[in-house]
Amino acid sequence: MKRDRQDVDERLASYNHSLVQDEDDSHYVTMKTTTELQDDGALVGGGAISLLSREAMALFAQYAAVGIVSSMLPALSFPIFNNYLKLEGYQTASYSQLVTLGASFKVIFGLLSDCCPIYGYRRKSWMLIGWSVTTVCLTIMTFSTLGDPYCNVEKAIAQGRPRACSTIYSKTADEDKKFFNLDAPNSGTKFILLSTLVSFAYIMAVCASDAMVVEYAQREPLTIRGRLQTAVYIVREVSQLVTSLTTGLGLSSPNYGGDFSSRSHPMCHMQSACFLASL
Repeated sequence: MKRDRQDVDERLASYNHSLVQDEDDSHYVTMKTTTELQDDGALVGGGAISLLSREAMALFAQYAAVGIVSSMLPALSFPIFNNYLKLEGYQTASYSQLVTLGASFKVIFGLLSDCCPIYGYRRKSWMLIGWSVTTVCLTIMTFSTLGDPYCNVEKAIAQGRPRACSTIYSKTADEDKKFFNLDAPNSGTKFILLSTLVSFAYIMAVCASDAMVVEYAQREPLTIRGRLQTAVYIVREVSQLVTSLTTGLGLSSPNYGGDFSSRSHPMCHMQSACFLASL
């Protein structure tokens, strides 16, 4: 017991010696409160931006578009390309890889944004290029038609032939062949190429946007640093969640491989992303 008490005394003595003392007045330095620190600790000058400012709103719109595009493109693989257009398995697998390939080039796009300014702008120029290409590609896909499905399940059900699309075309009865559109797989080529281009273009904009968010975060005082980063990623995650729900529920009619009677046009999601990207 005596030994334990001695250890405690030694630790307290060591702690008291480690406290910082003022050299002139020989008294302990007064600790600063959180209120006194709120204007200190910024890594760079300029002050923190308001979450309601135009700059913050522009970033929110960008990250909402990022959430829609990053969630929408991979989600279209099964209902559109696998079921509606009936592409081959290797083609749908290739699509799934192509629409996420742009993320592998983040390092390159980040280096371009940091080291290759265009007309004196390191962030704005690359964001404009990325979102311009994304907007053009999404606009083309929005106003393009997928055509009739490979096999119109809904039409077959309406005419009392629910099993017409359950067999391959070569073994289908002659009266059921009218439900098939053998040219449907060819309609997917344009959408795959444009989606691949979108996957690179929006990642280019994302890299510049992430760098800008970091720059704004460095201007924030220590007590609120990371507030803007948290806000933009919340916006992105919420938009991803909403897109996943609308895609899952809206593209679940029989022609897309589901059982729901209600449906939404797949281009509606592209219109939303196109609108936010154009902002």
